[in-house]
Amino acid sequence: MTDAGKVKRGLPLDDILVIDCHAHLGPWAAFHGPKETAEDMLVNMDALGIDAACISAHAAIGPDYAYGNNFMMETVKKYPGRFIGYAAINPNYPGEIRAEIDRCLKIPQVKGIKVHPGFHKYPMDHKYYHIVYEEADKRRCPVLMHTWGMDSILAVGRIAGMYPRANFIMGHAGGSDIKAMEKAVELACMHDNLYLDLVLSMAYEGNVEWLVREAGSKKVLFGTDMPFYDGSFNLGRIALAEISDDEKKDIFGLNAKRLLGI
Repeated sequence: MTDAGKVKRGLPLDDILVIDCHAHLGPWAAFHGPKETAEDMLVNMDALGIDAACISAHAAIGPDYAYGNNFMMETVKKYPGRFIGYAAINPNYPGEIRAEIDRCLKIPQVKGIKVHPGFHKYPMDHKYYHIVYEEADKRRCPVLMHTWGMDSILAVGRIAGMYPRANFIMGHAGGSDIKAMEKAVELACMHDNLYLDLVLSMAYEGNVEWLVREAGSKKVLFGTDMPFYDGSFNLGRIALAEISDDEKKDIFGLNAKRLLGI
């Protein structure tokens, strides 16, 4: 049975590797997340056939990065193989950035770094964020970046060229702005270390097919934004997309496996 056939019948994708490159953990203020615990997320993941989810705690990209990163590390150690960690870094505390990255990435299940300029109120290419990129370049690890709008995409393009040994994932691929998304695709084609993820609050019809056609399947990654959303939405978009089975395998898990070194 094909991926599309399984999804139409409500069956998990249990015969291919599926890695969610962009998920979270825990509650977010004034936002209803019906599956916000690790255990709730595992129920959703098992129902869909998601083998592993890469998580940053909402608390870490919100009010308390140390508390949130501790929560993330406890979770990846409790459920090894099912959750992979991102160390969330807050540029409001520049003197603590390198130590926090080192503290988190000492845990074998923590494989990357998460930055969220929108919540932390710093532009993507601020000098304090460059401390993060320098560490990622040195460690050759991926950085998941919240990108929303043209300014953030242009900044990522500059950053990718400065740190060629790090891999940068453009979370949301620029958001709902079509021009920003077009620029994200253009830059992904220009830089070997720049990737797009499919986490979109609003997805245009044919979006997956367009991204694969323009950037290639090896530059696109599956993500869900759980627990903001149920994972079935984005999983279905890929499984039902009019692209080849090999291209779906790249997006669903093989690209993330390569970037995470697992």
